[in-house]
Amino acid sequence: MPGAPERLGPADGLNGYERTGDTYRRIYQDIHVLAPDLVVLVATRKYNNWAYRQAADRAAMVTLAQLACHEDGIRCEEWTTEKIGKLVGVTAASLDSVPLERIGAATRPKYWNPGRGDAFAAALAGLVDSTPGDNW
Repeated sequence: MPGAPERLGPADGLNGYERTGDTYRRIYQDIHVLAPDLVVLVATRKYNNWAYRQAADRAAMVTLAQLACHEDGIRCEEWTTEKIGKLVGVTAASLDSVPLERIGAATRPKYWNPGRGDAFAAALAGLVDSTPGDNW
């Protein structure tokens, strides 16, 4: 989506409640300004061997995104890569292979391989899911 940040994440240099509050405000601001109809969070494919900090950070980011969406009455759902892949016609492990022209890009955006490709596929899946009968 034009105007969307390249990546969301906690600010460096902050800890505890200050980090949580700052992260929430930044997520809320981005979601509020963009005003999407739907926010799709890509569910993690990692189910075991989490370090506590990784799991806590992931859970916090999901929760903060959900709260920001709730604040503005925006639908927010966490979809598996399998569901996303089915909607866009690729395997779950190949979400970053969705042709760029399908998302309106001429070149690969920054952070494509470390998750942004999956995020764009999720956005495309959200459009497909919201537009019954449309052939992508």
